[in-house]
Amino acid sequence: MKLFPSKEYSITLINESSKAIGGLQKETLSDDQFVSDWNRQTFIGRIEGTEFEVKLSKKLYGAFCILKCKMERSTGFLEIKVNKDFKRFFWILFLFPIIGFTIVVIQNGLVDSTDLIIPTVLYIVVLRFVFIELGFRIISKNGLKKLSQTIGIDKIKRGTTTYKNNA
Repeated sequence: MKLFPSKEYSITLINESSKAIGGLQKETLSDDQFVSDWNRQTFIGRIEGTEFEVKLSKKLYGAFCILKCKMERSTGFLEIKVNKDFKRFFWILFLFPIIGFTIVVIQNGLVDSTDLIIPTVLYIVVLRFVFIELGFRIISKNGLKKLSQTIGIDKIKRGTTTYKNNA
């Protein structure tokens, strides 16, 4: 199991990739621009030819997941992963209890510090499975739904499962 989740999909588009990219460009604000009202566009990111890397434009949670895609004619490969900035932030949050536990062990010895093993492990487990995993699932699903509506995804295939998009 990886610390930070990611998803990979094979997608089939309703239209050609050029039409899908055109629709995505209308809904995407460039990464290079600084605009105070991000909510006018659905995505923020960069589009180069038939490849793009976008994130949702929602201020609080939109940057949590990055959607990267490479398209060819009417098919493509989509990868959804956690943003690098959020990965750094969560690594720092993971290190806090470990550093604290290490300091307590050095000061008091391992025998006197055994009461802190369970809270330290629980902190890490809750951070990983509640905040990161649950947040990733909700935000990636929302991002995939909006991307499907924007570029016109007909079928989404993850692993051995194929989903027909009804959006």
